[in-house]
Amino acid sequence: MLLVVDGGTVSQEAISRTAELAAGSPVTVIGVGPGEPVRRAVALAMSVLENTGVMAHGHIAVTGSPARTVARVARARGARAVVLDQRGGLAAELRRRVYGSGILVFCATERGGRWLVPP
Repeated sequence: MLLVVDGGTVSQEAISRTAELAAGSPVTVIGVGPGEPVRRAVALAMSVLENTGVMAHGHIAVTGSPARTVARVARARGARAVVLDQRGGLAAELRRRVYGSGILVFCATERGGRWLVPP
């Protein structure tokens, strides 16, 4: 299970969705992008997940394509799902990169904050 944090914030909704999907399995919180705000957001997400009883590991990716990096980490960790705490093009590119691997990609929709169910 992966939770992807892009930028300096992480939403409670993404953390809750990740804990729900993890169902007790470990979670890797991966921050994409450079800087101290990303590190703080990853640390916050890990802390909140651990407070709910979910073991969390952190990973910061500062170079290269975010979708390629997330796909590589997901495969290496044997993740069955990825939760994106952002909107935009990363979801589409990540879905393309993990197509056929059995890895599901969840992200919030643009309208209403609902979670998009993978196809």
